[in-house]
Amino acid sequence: MELFKKDSYKDLVIANCYNTLDVLLKEGLDFSIATYTNIIDFNPPIPSEIIEFDESALFTIAGFTKESAILNKNNLSIETGFGRENYGSVLTIPLEAIMQIFTGEDILHISYYEPEVQVVLDSMELLLNNPENQKLLKKKVAKK
Repeated sequence: MELFKKDSYKDLVIANCYNTLDVLLKEGLDFSIATYTNIIDFNPPIPSEIIEFDESALFTIAGFTKESAILNKNNLSIETGFGRENYGSVLTIPLEAIMQIFTGEDILHISYYEPEVQVVLDSMELLLNNPENQKLLKKKVAKK
């Protein structure tokens, strides 16, 4: 449906998501979120040996993770651990990436908005994307 791609729907989703999360956090309730993973920032990144995420993931917000939660108008940040080693990472989850919020079996929020993937290139990829830089790199290798 075209409605789900419009900025006005995105703004509604973000506002509803923020309000729902705000109430849950203020009330101290445990909850879960289903999110798209392609726009979540993991700091530090989770090594692929520990876990590789699919397009979406389910996170339970309880205990220390709930206590670490920071909510603003655009993002939910949480600190959590992954794998047997409990590898710690701070996740910054854009509210537009949250598909569902629920407690137990009760769904409190549903979104049909699909965020666009922001492709982030590392500095070497950016350098090599410019053909002029590739020529310089080839010359330097040839001199050795």
